[in-house]
Amino acid sequence: MKYIIPILETERLILKQGNYEDYVKVYEYDFTRLRNIGGEFEYIKNDPEKLRGYEVYSNEDNVLDFIVYLKNNSEPIGNITLDRYDEKLKSLEVSINIHPSYWKKGYATEAMLCVISYVFENLDIENIIYGYADDNYKSKGLSDKLEFEFYKESTTHYARINKDVKEISMIMTRDRFRKLYSSDKQV
Repeated sequence: MKYIIPILETERLILKQGNYEDYVKVYEYDFTRLRNIGGEFEYIKNDPEKLRGYEVYSNEDNVLDFIVYLKNNSEPIGNITLDRYDEKLKSLEVSINIHPSYWKKGYATEAMLCVISYVFENLDIENIIYGYADDNYKSKGLSDKLEFEFYKESTTHYARINKDVKEISMIMTRDRFRKLYSSDKQV
């Protein structure tokens, strides 16, 4: 299915389709090195040329790809992607990256709640899957904060650090989300 990427707003954020320059700002650093996998945590700059084409991904089937902007100054600070549609589960997998300069300000939580709410209210999706490497305490913290539930675990080999890493997949059902974030709560 081809999704139309809407413009979403929260109190502090605007989420919409981005352009190449926005991806360059958001992905200034290689996020694979900021996940603490195997104890690796390094601020390594990305080569902007390696980011060419990121902005086209949002036009592919079964993909919703948002750049997260600050509402007050239109600064791109993050990215949320929903993809990997699973027909059996009627699910999309969500991933999020927030530029390190904007960590610990609640933007990831605010953006995720907005996007998940949009998906469950407007698309024929029953489940959102959120995965993270076991060592990635930031992603685990976001999962815990949003109250995702355990779904499954697997092992992935990370060649760069030559280590097998436990991958945790969490799930949010449409019904659970509605119970947790009903209309009387701020979403």
